[in-house]
Amino acid sequence: MGEKMKREASISTWQLFFFMLQTHVGVGILSLPYDVHQAAGKDGWLSILLAGFFMQLGIIVIWMLASRFPNKALPEFLPLIVGRVISVLIIALYMLFFFMVASQVLAVFLSITADWAFPRTPSVVFAVIITGITIYLIQEDIRVIARFHIVVSFLMVSVLVVFIFIWNHLNVYYLLPIASSGIQDIAAGAQKAIFSLAGIEMLLWLFPFTQANNKGKWKAAAGASLVVTIIYTLLTLCAFTYFSEAKLKHVPEPVIYMLRSIELGIVERLDLIFLTFWAGFSITSFMNYLYLAAMSAANITKAKHHKTAVYIFGLLIIPLAVYTSNAESIKMLGGFISSAALGFLFIIPLFLLVVAVIMRKREGTG
Repeated sequence: MGEKMKREASISTWQLFFFMLQTHVGVGILSLPYDVHQAAGKDGWLSILLAGFFMQLGIIVIWMLASRFPNKALPEFLPLIVGRVISVLIIALYMLFFFMVASQVLAVFLSITADWAFPRTPSVVFAVIITGITIYLIQEDIRVIARFHIVVSFLMVSVLVVFIFIWNHLNVYYLLPIASSGIQDIAAGAQKAIFSLAGIEMLLWLFPFTQANNKGKWKAAAGASLVVTIIYTLLTLCAFTYFSEAKLKHVPEPVIYMLRSIELGIVERLDLIFLTFWAGFSITSFMNYLYLAAMSAANITKAKHHKTAVYIFGLLIIPLAVYTSNAESIKMLGGFISSAALGFLFIIPLFLLVVAVIMRKREGTG
């Protein structure tokens, strides 16, 4: 990650925005309403807003930490704060976290694809195709990946289809009384929403590669998180006002069920069209996490390029995702990753920021 590489592979503020946006938007867009409803009932939409608020606080912490070392990514400035040995351990943990999240994203993709579109196609076929496309793209520099994200981001217009076609079928009375579930249940729902809103930790890697001042980088990251929080909240409100509270307990992918109920004269299965767009969101999220896992591995091994790590992780993640692409494994690993995300998104960055402030560590200091 030398200065030459940064100049050749730098991205703009808008590219950072779309990179972060596509990290946030992923497989959770289909099942998040059901997940937060399990914990917070009809107040699950408040859980998403609460999770979004904490994400904004997390972005501020990460931004303050990265701003102290504006020309260095986390693996480069971490030894200045905690020393070489502990820094290698922390980067290895982040690498494992990124790899597990990527595996979970791919497993959920395989599960939903098998349940809704291709029940007779072996999951390994789609795992190989998606991983092959991802390897082809992420072995290049970050600018190529960011450009791909901008193209895919235009598919988010498809989300508007959900709002347009079900608007007349919503019953706002299903939301009343608001906040009746209690702050404890709403907070529990917010923890479940963390996995779908995760991605802010990528700013620690992307900060030095972005051609913008520090304030511009914060605006891009905060804006991407805010946009996704609003989209998820609106989708959840649609699901909660479309289904009664009793029905929603038995609808694991409410967004698909809503679209499947829509009847148009020229389109028979609107849900399958939406799943096509959703596949693009899932691939970009999977791509970003696998890319950062490979970058972390390259840093630990002091490799000149991350290509080798990309191929190794690509080979490992296919059997792991296929093996865990069942409902029981997805639920178990999802709960574990959501709990671990609290540490990687909030606790570790806050700890590093406090240590850096106390020891007065900045770029250029010993």
